[in-house]
Amino acid sequence: MKRLTQYVLLAALAAAVLGIVLVAQPAPTDDQLLEAFDRARFVESPSFTMTVEVVADRPDGTKQAIVQLYFKEINGKRYARIEFLAPEDLKGQVYVSTPDGVFFWQPGLATPLKVSGRQQVFGDSSVSETVGIQFKGDYKVKARKDVTLPGNKAGLEVDLEATEKSVAFQKVTVTADKATLRPVKARLFALSGDPLNDVTYQEYATLDKDEYVKKQLIENQLIKTNKTLLTITKIEAKDLPNDLFDPNKLGK
Repeated sequence: MKRLTQYVLLAALAAAVLGIVLVAQPAPTDDQLLEAFDRARFVESPSFTMTVEVVADRPDGTKQAIVQLYFKEINGKRYARIEFLAPEDLKGQVYVSTPDGVFFWQPGLATPLKVSGRQQVFGDSSVSETVGIQFKGDYKVKARKDVTLPGNKAGLEVDLEATEKSVAFQKVTVTADKATLRPVKARLFALSGDPLNDVTYQEYATLDKDEYVKKQLIENQLIKTNKTLLTITKIEAKDLPNDLFDPNKLGK
């Protein structure tokens, strides 16, 4: 009887300890999820530039481009700029992504054109995918569920819905590592509900302990043979001028 009592006490103690652990590690809130998804993928510097190699695979061959991306936080909001370094025939084309929309300019245009964030930059990579889709602020969580990732790792699948009609992709499903909340894949949907692209975050890297996605693969879900790989080859923190992100200054 004494031994049985000891077993009961030990079981109760183990349950109590487990309860403490579970209380200490609550499920992340929706905002915490979105913030974690962004923090894992983006450099946190308020102003920086990066060089990205873009390789588009097609049944008829492979095409390559190099773009220079510029990022800056202005008045608490994210701005981005895309410029082509190669190929030669695309030099001069510029995209500027602002809270008011995306603007395109190239030599010969009298004024910049306002375009969708789904406008293709090169291969299957749109403006939004090239600069990186920001989840916090642009999306709200509609549902989440546990899934199993390759290697029998615990994962989390989160369905997101855009907060504004101006957001390039109105619905996104993010699959992430449950322990780290590091995104593994994002599926982007059309308004009809049909999948457009699968974005797989193939490789992460660090810059002064700041984590970011170094390599991501975009797989076209409408044309299964089309794939586009984006690889960051250089990142530099730099105080960029605000004029670089002003659509009214394009071409001037």
